Amino acid sequence: MGEMADRRRVARLTVPRHPSGPDLELRLVEVLDLSPLGARIEHRESLREGSVCYVDLPPALGRVRLTGRIVWTGVRGAEQTLEGDRVLHYQSGIEFTGLTPEQQAALTAALEMLTAARVGVSESGR
Repeated sequence: MGEMADRRRVARLTVPRHPSGPDLELRLVEVLDLSPLGARIEHRESLREGSVCYVDLPPALGRVRLTGRIVWTGVRGAEQTLEGDRVLHYQSGIEFTGLTPEQQAALTAALEMLTAARVGVSESGR
């Protein structure tokens, strides 16, 4: 089977997962990756396509709230709880909308931090 062509208009950068820390304990969603145009998130509740949402970046990335809308959503897995319940895991794509110049600047700075961290990790692995 051939590879699918990448349909993204801009590159997305992976947001590293940190299992601990006071700012990460009460997350409703997990930001999986981020780009100048949007984000991919993982969550436990179904989201409706077209819904307005907000992505709050953590302090390490500049603590900024970005407005967007859900452009796609789907089930990405499930797990069985100890009580026997089945819990679904969803992922959704968000397209940022109506960003102010300040929000855009904060997003650009966050992406630069992620790029620098990714370059630093790849260089240390050589």
